[in-house]
Amino acid sequence: MSVSGNLQKILAELGSVQLVAVTKYAAPEQMQELLDAGYFTLGENKVQSARQKAEQYRQYPVQWHLLGHLQTNKARQAVQIFELIQSIDSEKIAAAVARAAAQINKRQKILVQVNIGREPQKSGAAPEQLGALLEYCARRPELQTLGLMALAPDLLDREQTRPYFREMKELFDCYSVQYGLEILSLGMSGDYSVAVQEGANMVRIGSKLFTGE
Repeated sequence: MSVSGNLQKILAELGSVQLVAVTKYAAPEQMQELLDAGYFTLGENKVQSARQKAEQYRQYPVQWHLLGHLQTNKARQAVQIFELIQSIDSEKIAAAVARAAAQINKRQKILVQVNIGREPQKSGAAPEQLGALLEYCARRPELQTLGLMALAPDLLDREQTRPYFREMKELFDCYSVQYGLEILSLGMSGDYSVAVQEGANMVRIGSKLFTGE
């Protein structure tokens, strides 16, 4: 099936759940087909990759989302490119983004990333650190915290991701009123169906969109 065909199928399945099309591995012709289909909410893992694509496709009204870990020395570039930074995982990163946003008079939209599986190789605040990080971000006027993001452990049986997504929904519910959280970004190509069942209202899909798998 074509990219546009995959897109329509996924959008119909998701209903009101927001799709972020992950363009990390998209070939140029696939990118073009996606944009020609009128879909402009795109996610990239790295600042440099997004910068190149933002320049290449600047004639389109793309809203770029940063999904990967952000280094403090890339914060200035990030706030210039991204509508939403989904990977704020520490006060250090939050402070760097806030300073960079202040320099261009921008209120940067962010999600706080949680390491829900407590995996040492993954970024994200530990669940018990989440409250303090949300409070820190709330005190920075240059930041607008819209919600939470997490990656579930990469498990062969996708059903086993359910407890992690469920715990994220509990954290979201716990903090949403106090901090005005609206977005719960969970799930990728292999596990987004489970994430949606457990309360995600934003998913990040790449391979299923561009290859159908």
